[in-house]
Amino acid sequence: MTEQRHVTRRGPDGSARSLRESAFEASTSGYSLMDLDFVILDVNAAFTESTGISRDQLVGRQAFDVFPENPGQTDDAPARTMRQSLERVISTGQRDSLHIHRYDIPDPTRPGAFLERYWSPVNIPVLDEDGALVAVLQQVEDVTDYRDDLVRILGYLEQPPAESSAETSRRFVEYATTAMAHSSLYHSARREVEQLQEALTSRGVIDQAKGILMGRHRCGSEEAFLRLKQMSNDSNVRIRDVARALIYQASAPASPPAAGADAEG
Repeated sequence: MTEQRHVTRRGPDGSARSLRESAFEASTSGYSLMDLDFVILDVNAAFTESTGISRDQLVGRQAFDVFPENPGQTDDAPARTMRQSLERVISTGQRDSLHIHRYDIPDPTRPGAFLERYWSPVNIPVLDEDGALVAVLQQVEDVTDYRDDLVRILGYLEQPPAESSAETSRRFVEYATTAMAHSSLYHSARREVEQLQEALTSRGVIDQAKGILMGRHRCGSEEAFLRLKQMSNDSNVRIRDVARALIYQASAPASPPAAGADAEG
């Protein structure tokens, strides 16, 4: 997510304001600057591109007038949810994120029709030099194309694996939704999310292997992990794979005696 920064270094034209305006316009994230009554003061090119509505049609209008609710989506109360997020920013002075938020937008080619859209909005307080809240900057990413992946990641919270803590799961979901929301980084972020998920799975495998060693050697968790680590070092095999081998060994059925073993005895 973007962070607010005070620009102190002046550009070649001597104007820090010019630098900020250029960065605002050049950003690949959509931005809408609103006053405290949610009247749109300015938008950047990415915002107009993602909504299909020109700057002239947006600036000076109340956000909830220019983006009315889709009557078919009223039960979800998207406008109320968004308004509550904006009001939290005003009341707390802190940024507020909605992660994944369905908010259909008017179809510019078909009057009265709507386009289904999913967004990852972040509402950010804008302060003046005295620290007073004067506006709200809304950053939006259109995540419609990645909605299914994001929903699956959020579903991770609903059924957290037994081997991972709730805090670990929460951090995983927060990171994944934030990273994958940026479409320009989608593919690399997806790989990172898969690596995080694999790390959580590996933790569970290692915990199971530690349990086996604790029972086998009647030792504590710390000693079991040291034993597991030593086995990994001795065999030059990753600790996760050693853990999996231990689990397989412990769960595999006992092999039948070799043919003729009784006779030889």
